[in-house]
Amino acid sequence: MIAVLYFGLRLKQLWRILRRLGVVVSLLLAAFMFLAIYVLIKTSYSWIMPAAVILCLLCYHNERKDKDFLSQQVKCPALLLMAEYILIGLPFVVIECLRSHFAAAAVVMATAVLLPKLKTIKMKSVPVPLPFLYKGGLEYIRMFRMYGWLYLLLLIVTVIGAQHANIRIGKVALIVWGIVQTMSFASVPQRQELTFYLNYSAFQRHLVLSSVWNAVITAVPFVGIILSFSFSGDNLLFAVSVISGSILYLCNMGMVRHMSFSSASLAVYQLIVLIPLFFFTCFIPLLLVPFVLINVLCCIFLKDNLKNIWN
Repeated sequence: MIAVLYFGLRLKQLWRILRRLGVVVSLLLAAFMFLAIYVLIKTSYSWIMPAAVILCLLCYHNERKDKDFLSQQVKCPALLLMAEYILIGLPFVVIECLRSHFAAAAVVMATAVLLPKLKTIKMKSVPVPLPFLYKGGLEYIRMFRMYGWLYLLLLIVTVIGAQHANIRIGKVALIVWGIVQTMSFASVPQRQELTFYLNYSAFQRHLVLSSVWNAVITAVPFVGIILSFSFSGDNLLFAVSVISGSILYLCNMGMVRHMSFSSASLAVYQLIVLIPLFFFTCFIPLLLVPFVLINVLCCIFLKDNLKNIWN
């Protein structure tokens, strides 16, 4: 009886999540799930699917928050969890059996049975000081700690592409990082935060200097790899254009987010104006001129808009 109520509750939770996501998002997620399962089934390596299933079960068990609640309501919550994990892994066990991979099926089933006995592993995030990689406020370092793995991945991809005489991969990685680092200014702050600065000139000086430092320092490894493997005037001009565009992009985002925009409006502004302009600026340096003009207009408009803060 308890098992029926428990699984009924889980189905209601799933239905509530799907209703909140909407029909379109639910269909996209379902399509993505079936595509992932299809890829796992069609892979030529027999160990990939059981490894993926075991990893998903481990992550699900470690991140779930209802263990203490179940231990207070049920005498043996491990049996409920075991039944749930067996139901989740059963389709993959059947697939492995049909493919005559009985050892892999046994490992998945053993994982589902033994998993409820494992204790939760609490991951501790240790903040790593990175004073050289950023200047200014904490927005940029917060972004770097969130997307630092992507930065390292782009660097690795750049090195691999350069070793195979494909510098274009490094150029794409540099452009991608130029867009990603602007996520440090993606949130809309409270205007009271601007009282930290003495006046509007101090705010602009802080924004420009920190943007120049952050854009240049993080771009140096990419530029170094590109120029080391293929030094030419075109590649040097491309690097200068990307770094200059990144500085202007960061400065523009640092100003626009204080103009009473919502997060959605800020995202639309990036998609329609800033990202296309930054992308074409990387290949057409003359577009730096309208980019500078847009920043000047934003600077003037923001100064008039923020008069009441320092007056």
